[in-house]
Amino acid sequence: MKKVEISLIIPVYNVEKYLKQCLDSIINQTFKDIEVICIDDGSDDNSYEILKRYAASDSRFIVTCQKNQGAAIARNTGLKIAAGKYVQFLDADDYFEPNMLQELYDKAEETNADMVVCSARKVDVNGYVIEQNNPNWPINILLAPVNKAFNWHDFSDSIFSLFCVVPWNKLYLRKMLTDNNLQFQNLKSSNDLSFGHISRICASKIIILDKILINYRYNRAGSIAKLRVQNSINIIEACLKVKEFLQGKGLYEDLKQSFNRAFINHIRAGVSLCDDNEYKKFIYKFKNLMPNEFKKYEKFINYEYITPEYLKEFIGDKKVLLWGASLFIRKVLESENIPNPNILGIIDNNSALWGQMCGYYKILSPDLIGTINPDGILLTVLSDNEKLYTTLEEKLKKQYSDIILLPNIFTPEEIVNG
Repeated sequence: MKKVEISLIIPVYNVEKYLKQCLDSIINQTFKDIEVICIDDGSDDNSYEILKRYAASDSRFIVTCQKNQGAAIARNTGLKIAAGKYVQFLDADDYFEPNMLQELYDKAEETNADMVVCSARKVDVNGYVIEQNNPNWPINILLAPVNKAFNWHDFSDSIFSLFCVVPWNKLYLRKMLTDNNLQFQNLKSSNDLSFGHISRICASKIIILDKILINYRYNRAGSIAKLRVQNSINIIEACLKVKEFLQGKGLYEDLKQSFNRAFINHIRAGVSLCDDNEYKKFIYKFKNLMPNEFKKYEKFINYEYITPEYLKEFIGDKKVLLWGASLFIRKVLESENIPNPNILGIIDNNSALWGQMCGYYKILSPDLIGTINPDGILLTVLSDNEKLYTTLEEKLKKQYSDIILLPNIFTPEEIVNG
């Protein structure tokens, strides 16, 4: 087996439109000591032919085929083949900055890290940037340490909230993965969730780089993200696998608070995608998977429990800005019969939304907070709200010490700590 420094593992399924850009951005990496393991997952377009052409002209490419079984099986197959000291799992519709591998490799070698994490920007199907420098994605910059080695012992109450579970923005020490027998869970969606959480517990040293090195193709038609609506219950199955791992290692009590926050956030991420029919299926399956614990979570996974009336009562007589024009709050506000005079507008980081209306309220830039000077701000993002709440709290303390952050409307502490 030829020794290489980095093994890149890329599942490929019907991405002929984007594959060349992905592979060219790998060939153009300044770091050259790599092998590129491409697993065609039963594509019925020209993806496999494209892979063969690259393999014929570059000996670093290894191309293999499997019948369509999903990205998890493809990644696990690639990991068995991999010979590199380090491994990175990439997506075939993304593309990468030329210095990505060099930056990750140098930091791993310099610090003897088991995992190095970098940031990313979101681009649309044409490559236009639609989001970057988001303080909460894919890294929670205000909560996570940057350029400083850490592990779960340092953040036992928040380790699952420091950065996203996605595998493609991380360079892993292969020995850490194989010694812990880490595998991707064979699910149609959320197949990287348990891997993403368990790997950060297994890593003795993690380093975060606040550098955008990846262009993530967001919301592409045909991407696995599109399967999440029909398979939202996979989130529960993945979280239960994490819990089983923690219990097996005797770590659950140490990490219970962080796990419960992550669990609630993952559940809500799934629920937020559901229409009424899928939501009913989700609840039915949730009850079957967790019959003894369902009642504990039932109220707080019901996306209808926050109504315009509840929101009005929660805000009271304070003049507030809402933070986040999320799909969840849009549903609530659009069902209002009359505007609430105590809601002054909605703040959102996405500049593409500024000036648009959400119900009776205008979506505004965060730069306007000081000009409007509300009594308080209410976080209205359902998914990952615990993580976002902590980040927003820190932001307000630093920039607007006289503006309060209202209590979290979503997550009760008895669930997190119980």
